[in-house]
Amino acid sequence: MAESSESERTSRLLPIPPGGLHSFVKGLNSGGTVVGEYYVEGSDGPLAIRWNANRPGYTRLAPLPGERFSRATALSDRGWAVGTSYNSLPDSAPVRWAPDATPTRLTLPDGARSGNAVAVNNAGVAVGDASGENSRSHPLRWRSDGSRTDLPVLPGDDSGTATSVNNAGTAVGWTEKRDGTDGPAHPVRWNTAGVASALPLPAGFAGARTSQITDNGVIFGHGRLAGSTSYDRVLVWAADGTVRDAGRGRGYDVNRAGTAVGASLKDNPNGDPARWNADGTRTVLANPAEAAGEVLSINNRGTAVGYAWPPAGNPALDKALLWKPDGTVVPLPPSPLGPYAAAFAINDAGVIAGFAVGTDGAGNATTWRATVWKR
Repeated sequence: MAESSESERTSRLLPIPPGGLHSFVKGLNSGGTVVGEYYVEGSDGPLAIRWNANRPGYTRLAPLPGERFSRATALSDRGWAVGTSYNSLPDSAPVRWAPDATPTRLTLPDGARSGNAVAVNNAGVAVGDASGENSRSHPLRWRSDGSRTDLPVLPGDDSGTATSVNNAGTAVGWTEKRDGTDGPAHPVRWNTAGVASALPLPAGFAGARTSQITDNGVIFGHGRLAGSTSYDRVLVWAADGTVRDAGRGRGYDVNRAGTAVGASLKDNPNGDPARWNADGTRTVLANPAEAAGEVLSINNRGTAVGYAWPPAGNPALDKALLWKPDGTVVPLPPSPLGPYAAAFAINDAGVIAGFAVGTDGAGNATTWRATVWKR
């Protein structure tokens, strides 16, 4: 399906329940369904919500029984969502919502104080972590029937987290030794049986943290050079296991081709919108009359979205942008709230999700609302 002219896209504020003030997007699937959270006036925590593709309205993703707040962090193409439920932080419980929005508490190991579910695949397999009083975390995987696997850390490590799982059931994350010395994290992949294997690092690197694995096995994360304490190098592991250092920057997404996007820090300390191509080259993307910007999502067609912020003034007044595969930049249409917005995700059908910003008469940001741009 060829992409149409960007001028055909229109923006739409996603509805929220009565009393809601602000809302934010946390996930978009291939069918155009969106998950996020909203805030009610007078409340000090979020409530998870799902906006269903091709249907008006919304579906509340309720907290677990006896708890007040819920937060969605991920959504699969088949409608499984995961996140957390809690009364007060830092105590939280990982939760998975079925496609019919029924919440299920995901179990934690004995002694754990809190837990998070951060990714879910089409079978309902979720990953995340649990933490206790000792500041250490432990990587976890939950099957669709709710059974839990305590994923092993690499030899010599005592803490870790799982950050992503693909539809084959392969998970990635990192493990580390929490001994107060700020030692490096070690990137890890867990196979479907839960066996951990260390991912290779480029020469000169001390450690890395992985954040995403695609269905064809491409892995994406950030690396730390020897002698540094910053994870500020974008790393991409190809499906065959080879790794490349894409350069200094903040990365946010990768597609099946191994093209990553984010903000390059090579020439601008605030970040230039950038694409790190699968052939190892870097493309600094156009950013019309703005000081800095970030690319937050790229689809498998090579179309990317993100935002830019102005040279001076309120940094909340973002401009939502789309970059075509050839690098052409297209400002996304304004919302009913005005011209300020940020685009956070794009699927292969070209549906874009993000948020729009409303301002007062002095130009200060006062309202944030989840928004979609569709043709």
